[in-house]
Amino acid sequence: MNDGASGGRIAFEVDGTTLTVRDVIEGEEMRLGVDREPDLSPALPALFPSPVDDAVSFEAESLTVPEYTSIVVRDDGGEFIGRPSEPMEFPRGSYCIEITGVTKASLRFEDAELSVSGVEGSDPVEVALDRPTTVSLGARSLHTRPEATITVPDDPEALAEAVSVLGSSIREFSAERSWPTLRGYPPQIRRGESLDIPSPLTVPDTGVEVVVRPTYADVYRLSTLAYYLGAPMTIGKVPAVRLDNGYTERLPTDGRGLEERAEELLRTWFFLDTLVRTDGYTLSDREEYDQVGAQLPFYPPNLDELSPSERLMEYMEVDPETVAPYTPEWSTEAVLRPGPASAEVLPHLAHVLAPVRVRGSTERTRTGDPVGLTTADRPTDSLRSPPRDGGPVPDPDADPLPAWTAAALPAGYEHALRRKTPNPGEANVTLLVQSADRAQRLHEALTTPSLAAGVGSLSVLETPTADTVVEVLSDPSIDLLYCDLPLDGGTPVADSDPVETPRRAAADGRSAPAVSVFEGSQSVAIGADAVRRGGTGSAVIDGRIPDDRIRTLVELLASVGLALDTSLATLQLSGRSPVRFAGDSATVVVPPNPPTPRLSFFESVTESEHRLTWRTVLSPASWLGAEHQIVYDCFDDKTRLIGRDPTERPTLPSEVVVDWSTEPDTTLFLNGQFVSPNVDLTVKDVEESARRALAADDSSADAPTELRADSECHD
Repeated sequence: MNDGASGGRIAFEVDGTTLTVRDVIEGEEMRLGVDREPDLSPALPALFPSPVDDAVSFEAESLTVPEYTSIVVRDDGGEFIGRPSEPMEFPRGSYCIEITGVTKASLRFEDAELSVSGVEGSDPVEVALDRPTTVSLGARSLHTRPEATITVPDDPEALAEAVSVLGSSIREFSAERSWPTLRGYPPQIRRGESLDIPSPLTVPDTGVEVVVRPTYADVYRLSTLAYYLGAPMTIGKVPAVRLDNGYTERLPTDGRGLEERAEELLRTWFFLDTLVRTDGYTLSDREEYDQVGAQLPFYPPNLDELSPSERLMEYMEVDPETVAPYTPEWSTEAVLRPGPASAEVLPHLAHVLAPVRVRGSTERTRTGDPVGLTTADRPTDSLRSPPRDGGPVPDPDADPLPAWTAAALPAGYEHALRRKTPNPGEANVTLLVQSADRAQRLHEALTTPSLAAGVGSLSVLETPTADTVVEVLSDPSIDLLYCDLPLDGGTPVADSDPVETPRRAAADGRSAPAVSVFEGSQSVAIGADAVRRGGTGSAVIDGRIPDDRIRTLVELLASVGLALDTSLATLQLSGRSPVRFAGDSATVVVPPNPPTPRLSFFESVTESEHRLTWRTVLSPASWLGAEHQIVYDCFDDKTRLIGRDPTERPTLPSEVVVDWSTEPDTTLFLNGQFVSPNVDLTVKDVEESARRALAADDSSADAPTELRADSECHD
């Protein structure tokens, strides 16, 4: 079932023998070469096994795909046939070739013999047919940004109408909606004088409704669930989920009970969707399926053809406690204040399936103040993200905010949508440093034996003047700013006033660096100021990051593309140096490379044997619902949901550690030390690290520093 309206998300254009697929939302173009000038006619999107926003047909005998990131051949029903890593011939039949690049496209051929040249480096892929044939081309926007903006007055009933169309970004409401690539980015919400829902946006027809009372708190608590279900919000006296078969699931009327039940339903229904889809568009042999499948009262793939209401009726038979141990942790959880200003952050939270709780007050808030807080990735002794412990919900009115939380600011998400990230290796990094001695140490750390990976431009400014500080705090060309000046109080630096300097930047209406890290503060005010003026996210540290870890932080952000909070969590800072955030704590300096960051932590148990812990990280390129597979002998060949990691901790020889360090999808830590992308790791390096770690006492063994070597980076 495909309920998502295209609304002009995709356009097709012909220029001679070049056929261009234009992703209207992304502003990107994919070009295909055709052996003749194509004469386009509309085609049915239903011809394709996976959702497309629009489709055309034309006649051709051969086609060329110049640019792509992956190509997959399937039969016309969507069954996987293969990846053309070498030239392949296909007998007469019906086929679909999926192309992933700057957008998603699918070529359909009926009753044709195909030959496909192999995918080799960056060479174009050629598709040849045995005779001129009608080819259908469908395309789907990657939809990584909102399609439109809804204007909402300060009225919770109007907001409920706006939330009802957030699900318009979801391409279909079968269990496949659990794939992040099929959910898209919900439309934005802006406060205004009256309700205005742009015409491309429609309320999905799923047969499911979410009933809310006309309060901001109710709407907020049920917003993410309503989005995922594609359910319109209707006003009623008792919160409920109502199905078109007549069944109504009543929800608790007390606020905290309501948010707990909403999260429980979202977690359970989302996870069960991921099991139902295992025989769907992308076949998978899932570890979680083996773990929980036998405990379910149904065979999950049998639910694939059911309507949303019928599927939910089956899901209601499952005890949430049965699946809870196997579900991934949320990448984000939110606590919002119950006023109208929080409305603008709802689409960004729905996008990452964040549960929403409501606390705090609205009396003290002013325009531009944080609308609540969100959770951040945080460290543990084992360098793994801990499960949520069900502890007390943090208070957004607390001053200072709890450690490892972020002051929620809609501006941070909006700036990220507009920001152009630097090309690989071209990040502009600037440090504002209070003392000349430390400036010299940091400059040496970031340039010796080579410039930190990912950095294209580096400036280390010591004891800067007030004018210099204002200029740097206002420079949008800076991708990453690190500052140890006491900008929210303390001893002035040079001729700068520590409080007035950032105020000058704000008063002048200036912009800000994309990502900022500030040392020496309990308050997130300086970070929030940077986000409001143009930043995407910032971190404030009540303490100092040791000099020998600054390069690690810079490379994790500028080269690996880890999120800000995850990068700081891996540093294992002292508990006496709490970290707080403003804006999006999961903001990135560069796009993650690869899209699903994989962190591997080796701890030496002998000089030649090292215990492995593995962690995957949710990111802007791979949100909840994506899968990964570990193709190493020490693990089974099962796929797993991102955020669900193997529990095995195998012990591996030094040679395997070296092999892992060359894998492009692995970010490696050895005995707490980050292995820089500039390192050509050797067995000798590994065993020297083991000797140091085994000889050190427990008090110093977990202090991560950076491992560097005079070498080139691996491809």
